[in-house]
Amino acid sequence: MTEQVRVRFAPSPTGDMHLGNVRTALYNWLYARHTKGVFLLRIEDTDKERSTDEYCDNLLKIMKWMGLTWDEGPEVGGPYAPYKQSERTSIYEEHLSLLKTKKMVYPCYCTEEELDLERKRQLGRGHMPKYSGKCKQLTPEEIKQFDAQGKPSVLRFRVPAGEIIVHDEVRGEVRFPDDQIGDFVLTRSDKSPTYNFTVVVDDSLMKVTHVIRGEDHLSNTPKQILLYEAMGYKPPKFAHLSIIKGADGQKLSKRHGETSVESYKAKGYLPDAFLNYLALLGWAPKSGEILSLDQMAAEFDLTHVGKSGAIFDHVKLHWMGMQYMAKMSLEDLTRALLPYLIEANYFTREQARSRFEWLKGVVDTVRTSLGCYSDIIKETFYFFSDELSFEPNQTEEMMGQKALLESYEAAFAAVEDFNGENFMKAVKEVGKQTGSKGKALYHPLRLAMTGREDGPELAKIGPLLGKAEVLKRLAVWTKQEVQ
Repeated sequence: MTEQVRVRFAPSPTGDMHLGNVRTALYNWLYARHTKGVFLLRIEDTDKERSTDEYCDNLLKIMKWMGLTWDEGPEVGGPYAPYKQSERTSIYEEHLSLLKTKKMVYPCYCTEEELDLERKRQLGRGHMPKYSGKCKQLTPEEIKQFDAQGKPSVLRFRVPAGEIIVHDEVRGEVRFPDDQIGDFVLTRSDKSPTYNFTVVVDDSLMKVTHVIRGEDHLSNTPKQILLYEAMGYKPPKFAHLSIIKGADGQKLSKRHGETSVESYKAKGYLPDAFLNYLALLGWAPKSGEILSLDQMAAEFDLTHVGKSGAIFDHVKLHWMGMQYMAKMSLEDLTRALLPYLIEANYFTREQARSRFEWLKGVVDTVRTSLGCYSDIIKETFYFFSDELSFEPNQTEEMMGQKALLESYEAAFAAVEDFNGENFMKAVKEVGKQTGSKGKALYHPLRLAMTGREDGPELAKIGPLLGKAEVLKRLAVWTKQEVQ
């Protein structure tokens, strides 16, 4: 009988979730759904100084916002609870006792200064830094003496000799010579357990079959394999995902722009669009780019996950957002945009109720430019304010177009029913009268009406602004009311 796949997403609540976290969570979720396995969420909060309940709560909210529901974990429970490491202290102590009984650990009293000096000396000789094993030679009497003196210590694992081979589902066979791995720390000086120790205990007891995580954890894998073997557990299969890079090819960081998921949520990116884009950073589905979560899950396979780092492209993310927003009904989209318009003081709730149909027209006019909800602010400002700003070169251009703008003023004033069709008839008539066409005809009018170089069709903008407002904006230039 085939073993049921069990994967986990195990974040530390020490800050906002970033893009790499989400892609890891997504790939685990997709693999679980693809294999009809189990997706569990575990909170790794052993870092007492940096872990907070607020970060933990935000993490759960983000997961729910994205629709990445978990089968076991916080708020859900499961057969291997608790799913927060801070509540599993006694379990770790039991496993430490086992390692002590097997004499596979020893106390280390080296100070940070001593360890730092050792690292510098090794680097100076061109060697890879690793712990020398100095405290491994301490006698029981010396240990008792140090303890009696209250000297701080950590607990180190005795690394056995021999090469360690990792069979990675993405990278193939990865070899780690034993001279690269020194005796590593299992408990800190405050007796709290370290990541490498707790993750092995938890993944073993929670029956995790596949560990899918970022490649920054690849160097931890040989240490963890040693711990699995030392405690008598079968190691899971490992799959290490490539890093996400910025446009310069370097690991994505704050210098490349926003990296926290919260910031993209606040901007109003649709979660489905956001996840769809992240899924493509390292995985190439055969059935196209625009895929729902269910469609991705049906196709997702670790064998099609790439080894090289993918570039995070804000333009492509925005394009993806546009594809999803285009599918929304105009009614739903307009209602979803209201909070952003209200926040920008463009509109009040009362105005929204009384002019909702007009507002739908505004949204319909700019909707093809929206990649996220907050785009509505910059795309529609000229509908809500006549305080347009102009660059010096634009002002100079408009000052030289007084005759053309006066012709527009006269033509629009004569239009009784100011709809799109009549608006364009007036524009064409001005073209005939002045001999202007193309950009020379349209550009000054667009600038006068919107203060922008480009945008939606003027035939849509004019009627939404209304005849009186269009004439008012033209008068700014024809009456030379400019500073």
